[in-house]
Amino acid sequence: MPDGPVDEDRYAIGGCCVSDNDPTLKCIECGWKGEFKKSTYDEKKVIHMVKLESTEGMSDSDIDEYAKKLWGKLTNDGKGWNDNGDSKS
Repeated sequence: MPDGPVDEDRYAIGGCCVSDNDPTLKCIECGWKGEFKKSTYDEKKVIHMVKLESTEGMSDSDIDEYAKKLWGKLTNDGKGWNDNGDSKS
């Protein structure tokens, strides 16, 4: 949790309830929210996870860099993933 108010002009934050129907993307410029994909349970679905580090004591620019690093890990540096979990070239 942040230790103070979040700058909502820079970061999209969620509420306290999480469901399978939550949007996965949001544009902080126009407020557009992306649609969820595959909300039903699929035992073959591959989930990519990263371990989060504490952002306590990080400056805004450090947090921005950290967020870009995490996004790169989750999106395979923008290339995406195949359905079986392998990285796309």
